[in-house]
Amino acid sequence: MKMNTKAYRYDGKTDLNLKNCLTTPEETISKKESKKIIEDNVEEIAEMQEMMFASGSNAVLVVFQAMDAAGKDGTLKRLLSGVNPQGCTISNFRKPTPVEAAHDFLWRISNKLPQRGLIGVFNRSHYEEVLVTRVHPSFILYQNIPGIEKVEDITPSFWQHRYEAIRGFERNIAKSGTKIIKFFLNVSKEEQKRRLLDRMNTPDKHWKFNLTDVKERAHWSVYMDCYQEAINKTAKDHAPWYVIPADDKNTMRALVTTIVREQMEEMNLKFPSSATSIKEDIAEGRRLFGEES
Repeated sequence: MKMNTKAYRYDGKTDLNLKNCLTTPEETISKKESKKIIEDNVEEIAEMQEMMFASGSNAVLVVFQAMDAAGKDGTLKRLLSGVNPQGCTISNFRKPTPVEAAHDFLWRISNKLPQRGLIGVFNRSHYEEVLVTRVHPSFILYQNIPGIEKVEDITPSFWQHRYEAIRGFERNIAKSGTKIIKFFLNVSKEEQKRRLLDRMNTPDKHWKFNLTDVKERAHWSVYMDCYQEAINKTAKDHAPWYVIPADDKNTMRALVTTIVREQMEEMNLKFPSSATSIKEDIAEGRRLFGEES
């Protein structure tokens, strides 16, 4: 099944208006169809990751951002389900530790970037620093930034500087050989409520429930404004955003794996050519095998 992934891509050529973005795609697919698409995509992703590892000259960074209960964990699980565990890394960024807060906000992100040959996944990312901190600017005070002693000291220019820093950071790692793919899983407020209630009403899902997720719904419209601005300020051809309808998990997961496969295909990955000496080594290996009793 051919999926129209371009409809969800934003690379800075047009402005995003989240109010015009679907949370449920116009055409949904069944669980069976989704499973087949995901399996086919992951098989190719795994093969390309092996090529990437063999050549050692590129990396892939996949960024997931979303409101709570949008389906990040389940989508991530399926994306990496067939990839060699040694070929991928997963990083989750929560409240900065005291050591992390004592550095620039991108310091801890840089330390988790995938090395060449690997697929790195950020389950939340550096974008938390222009999302949750904008909704709750008091969080910035914890970072002890010079000149910012109270919330009123956080001016609009502060956020513009952060966008500028993120653009420069992503431009640099892209030029260094890292393919950047950013996803915003766009779940509706109504669907999020349904999923959170399901967690509350199902004992086996109680471990997933966090009261903060419910409390944060009071800031929904502010979060949407922050997401819209963050995407518009940082969407570039070398670091595109994909705004994926998240109310239907089957379609969402199929779209995400299809996009990652397509983006990796654009890298034209190949296994490196064998050195001339390898033929001699192989011949010697055959000779040694022949001498074994």
